[in-house]
Amino acid sequence: METLARDVERVLNLPEEMEKTLNQPARQYVKNTKALFRTQADIYEYPSHYSFVLDMPGLKVANIKVKVENGVLHVSGKKKKNKKIGDLGVEIEEAKAIRIERRRARYMRKFTLPVDANEEDMKVVYRDGVLTVNVSKKPKEESAKPKTVSIPIS
Repeated sequence: METLARDVERVLNLPEEMEKTLNQPARQYVKNTKALFRTQADIYEYPSHYSFVLDMPGLKVANIKVKVENGVLHVSGKKKKNKKIGDLGVEIEEAKAIRIERRRARYMRKFTLPVDANEEDMKVVYRDGVLTVNVSKKPKEESAKPKTVSIPIS
């Protein structure tokens, strides 16, 4: 997977002039290729809201950030190294590691929100390693409906 991430990063390494024309989320993907591949997401549209569901296993709520900036939903998180091992609470310095397969991880995704998304009304839930971000839709405006005007005959 690391080789694939390195190859994609090399392919996406665009000349500076072309990179400036890209929008900001695409530029960040180039810098965080491993985080992008690690963070899987599903997006659903409901009549009242949009739902973004991301797999972010092993994170503590304090290490997850969700923000909206310029119509882009930013979701990121870091899995930091534990100072204690397992349920026994043994300090790492006291333990001799035989094998370490679980690594620190970084998660990151950015989504351009639809025009009718209400950036001010978001609900975020993190449960069992799955982060769900619900963004409400703005009410449909009356002006968006077609109007019929009668024309008097003179």
